[in-house]
Amino acid sequence: MPVSIVLDAGTLLIASLNLESQSFRRSVVLLLKHNDEGTVGVVVNRPLGERINLYSSGELMQYTCNLGGPEPTPRELGSMFFQGGPVEPGTLVFLHRLEHLSKDGTQPTEVCGGLYLGGDLETIREHTAVTDVERPVLRFYLGYAGWNPGQLENEIAQGAWHLCPGNVDLVLEPHPDKVWQQAVYGLGGKYRPMSFIPEDVSIN
Repeated sequence: MPVSIVLDAGTLLIASLNLESQSFRRSVVLLLKHNDEGTVGVVVNRPLGERINLYSSGELMQYTCNLGGPEPTPRELGSMFFQGGPVEPGTLVFLHRLEHLSKDGTQPTEVCGGLYLGGDLETIREHTAVTDVERPVLRFYLGYAGWNPGQLENEIAQGAWHLCPGNVDLVLEPHPDKVWQQAVYGLGGKYRPMSFIPEDVSIN
């Protein structure tokens, strides 16, 4: 049985098979804030992929310019940018492994061990490692997931979400399509067989 976890920043929400919302089907959400005003998180396993074409390339390039190496291709942008959630899709959130990104008082916030939120984007660009596809260091999320006070707690009580501690390697997994399965399998016990149920149950 998974351990009961307080809804603090750094907690992962793993969509259960009972979750009816198509927006969050087999999603894994990293909580960034939980207080009396509500809850905010980002979906960490929804890369834009080909949907990158729905966004202005010039708008996205302003965040990725000078990241070391040649200008990212649309395919590379599609693996670097994620759909963070349905709320305010024009909002940009970025997570990374780089602790020392402070500049003019802008200090990143450690969400969980070795994973940081925000900081100075210009300083990020000085690190050539951010383009490493084998061990991703930086990801951008457009939009976020949000819940009103008490709403997420009700969804958890109804069995819509499973909880587990955040893990930087899971959040920045090189193959995001495997994140949900890995997260469910990591819950152990009766959850492990569930992790192997295909999304399309007609596939055997």
